[in-house]
Amino acid sequence: MDPNALRARIEEHVRRHELIEPGGEVCCLVSGGADSTCLRHALRGLGYRVSSLHVNHKLRGADSEADARFCAETLGADVVELDGNGLTEAELREQRYSLARDRTRATGHTASDQVETILYRLVSRGTATGIELRRADGVVRPLLGVWRAETEEYCTVEGLEFRVDASNADTKRGLIRDEILPLLRRLHPGADENLLRALDMRRSEERRVGKECRSR
Repeated sequence: MDPNALRARIEEHVRRHELIEPGGEVCCLVSGGADSTCLRHALRGLGYRVSSLHVNHKLRGADSEADARFCAETLGADVVELDGNGLTEAELREQRYSLARDRTRATGHTASDQVETILYRLVSRGTATGIELRRADGVVRPLLGVWRAETEEYCTVEGLEFRVDASNADTKRGLIRDEILPLLRRLHPGADENLLRALDMRRSEERRVGKECRSR
């Protein structure tokens, strides 16, 4: 792992999709995990003016409090407590995204998250849609060209501590990550890359149809 090479890939992705202004301000929504820890460190290394925000939904007792302390003390994050009891995964996500709307916000979603999302939406909706590079409310995803294993290795090489959320295994994403994708990789070792390719093909087709419609 060459951390400089990974940062260069992240910068190329950010610039190509114009996710953050060069040297601009960005608020990283951090959980304390390897992905958001890598995101914060890499963007700072690339010269962006980075702040951090952590939302404590208070759903996992002592673990939630430990995550919040880690984000505050190690990542320098502002911590906001919001009651997430009884909310779905989607509602918890929207609760987090309701904060700091006056700033460009970045999440640590990776290519691995993209694959899991594509697979879930194929099964639940019948369409190959995935995580958007930029949401309508301005949330951006600088790490969508990076795999989860790479963020963990980046943190290890750079000597960065990170937290591991044991509750991930109990979510729909955890089921896909731990049980379904390993089976698909047994069917074909390129399963992850092929799922990403299915999304790229769909987006290319949408752009082609859009151009044809505009030219009529």
